[in-house]
Amino acid sequence: MARYKLIIRMEDKKSNIVVIILAMTLSIAKTQAQEKKDSVPSKKVQIAAIPYFNYSRTVGLSLGLIAAGFYKVNPNDTISPSSSTTAVGIYSTSKSYVAVVAQQFYLKEDTWRARAMVGTGTGNLQFYQKFYSGGQFVDYSTAMGFAVLKVSRLVRPNLYLGVSGGIAKASTEFDVDLPIIDRRPEVTVPLNFLGLNIQNDSRDYVNYPSSGHNIQVDYKNFGEWLGNDTSFNKIEFTYDQYFNFDGPDKVLLARFYSNISLGDVPFVGQQTVGGDDIRGYSQGKYRDDELYTVQAEYRHMLKNRFGLVGFAGLATVVPDISEVFNETFLPGVGVGVRYRLLEKEKINIGLDVGFGKNDWSLTFRITDAFTR
Repeated sequence: MARYKLIIRMEDKKSNIVVIILAMTLSIAKTQAQEKKDSVPSKKVQIAAIPYFNYSRTVGLSLGLIAAGFYKVNPNDTISPSSSTTAVGIYSTSKSYVAVVAQQFYLKEDTWRARAMVGTGTGNLQFYQKFYSGGQFVDYSTAMGFAVLKVSRLVRPNLYLGVSGGIAKASTEFDVDLPIIDRRPEVTVPLNFLGLNIQNDSRDYVNYPSSGHNIQVDYKNFGEWLGNDTSFNKIEFTYDQYFNFDGPDKVLLARFYSNISLGDVPFVGQQTVGGDDIRGYSQGKYRDDELYTVQAEYRHMLKNRFGLVGFAGLATVVPDISEVFNETFLPGVGVGVRYRLLEKEKINIGLDVGFGKNDWSLTFRITDAFTR
């Protein structure tokens, strides 16, 4: 929740790269000036703020701001990672927008961890309808408001047990006259859930791990007893393993991730290939109830706070795990640049360029992938 990324679906590549480099340059200059002005050991809040500019023939002109503050709830707590507050606001001329506030707490010498997020937004997007002759993209619009909370407690070294819950309502309208598979062309659904989670976290530093592992299992029940129109479950599994070479500036991450929806799954409950799993996909073409990915990422910090990353992986989406080897495995590869915006917190900002099967993506982010 505390980390934030933006996946940009673009047609005009040159325009996007120019504005993103400009935004990063402005952010770096502002942060360096602020560090010189406030360079005192007792500074309580470290702030990373990135202006966001973008233009695309798909979503038009987008303007916004991503800002995050990092701080200790208890200044005497030297064990807990820094807590953080993140705010995001973006609007485009296609009338797509997102406004999100996220809170991450690390408390009582990292005995308690809590995440909360509230937000609203409308996305004018597309998905790939395979059942038309030859297949074609279908435009759709989803408006959503949501609030989620997750709280976990340390029960033994590195092991956390927790509970989660959330409320949401999504209204989706498709730009077609025929039903979408077995779903109505227009649908408003509640997405309320309660869940359990378990995490085994031995990472040496949550913002920029260089050793250890992070294993998580999140179970969420979207039952009719919670006011939903249908009943389904989500099971999300994450396994990240970190290796370093000659210190924390050269890190290799190996990752397996799956997100499985079981039951009477609504359209908005499905998984899509893209985002961090796997970068290189932004068109929403590959979508189904179950997502499986494997990937690796190499991170190399250079002098003067700059760094480079390289990543590669495979993903697939299927209606059922029995179909995994009957579907296409989708490759994703790419590179990225990093700048250590907050040295004390090991917070990087960066830009990733990913390439997939007949697709590509840009990812604009505060903090590295899969952290926090």
